[in-house]
Amino acid sequence: MIGQMNEYVLGLAYDIRHAYQGDRDTLAMDSGTQKDAPYYGVSILWPYFLVQVSLLRWAAAFMPTTKEIQSNLYRLEACTEEALLSYDHAIGTQCIKLMNCYAGLAHDYLVKFIDERAEEYIGYPSTGKKRFKQLPAILRSIAPSSAQYLEFEMQMQMIAKQKGCKPEELTSTRDEWPEYKW
Repeated sequence: MIGQMNEYVLGLAYDIRHAYQGDRDTLAMDSGTQKDAPYYGVSILWPYFLVQVSLLRWAAAFMPTTKEIQSNLYRLEACTEEALLSYDHAIGTQCIKLMNCYAGLAHDYLVKFIDERAEEYIGYPSTGKKRFKQLPAILRSIAPSSAQYLEFEMQMQMIAKQKGCKPEELTSTRDEWPEYKW
């Protein structure tokens, strides 16, 4: 994994590290003892997270990893699947199957497209389970062979040609993400 794909996957590691340091969400759980046990977390949109988890598993096959690293990756996948299935079993099952589409995304895959799809996901007027039901369609569109991605790639290539740069060098013109309800 090289270039922007590497940075994309490392974004998950960055968020997890900051969560572990207590820089993100912290929840104190009453463990029944004198001290509350702190739990650290980070909020990541499903479209980002599912692609990142899938890419981590794929990338681990091409580098030396220890049993501990492998067990942590399997645990991450198991937690991901458990969260998907417990929220909505039918939709979660579809999402788990779709995660296999991202293994081996080409290094020149335009990760900005995932931003576009994540923005569409949060832009749905409904929240909660109604929004979650849209996730399989979003995940299908992120696949490199989808009509939506191919159209986006073609548009970015045209814009990049006009600007004299590579498509992956284009930056977003968006100042801020829209407000949304987790």
